[in-house]
Amino acid sequence: FINESSSSISSSTAIHYWEPHTSSIDFCETNYIVSNYIVEVHNAFSSLWVFSLLGFIGIAYGNPTKERMFTIVYGILFFIGIGSAALHATLHWIFQSSDELPMIYLVISVV
Repeated sequence: FINESSSSISSSTAIHYWEPHTSSIDFCETNYIVSNYIVEVHNAFSSLWVFSLLGFIGIAYGNPTKERMFTIVYGILFFIGIGSAALHATLHWIFQSSDELPMIYLVISVV
């Protein structure tokens, strides 16, 4: 793990692009550790690659019967990845909604 005090980029004198953070939650990753433009770089890229890639693969290959429900579920999973990556990259309230609302839609579409 990287200690926040050992990072010269995340010092209190640095100017960060997405401050002040307007989301109601801040995650455990140290903010602005790699860039002054991406708040939580590891969470952002893992969300983008894992959820969006799984959604895309599901749309392309995971629905051999072409049932509409599975297409919708995989599409929502793709948008969860995009919204979650945007939230972790910015910690902005509008992207928090883009992260949380598709999760609610996913649960509703499966039930």
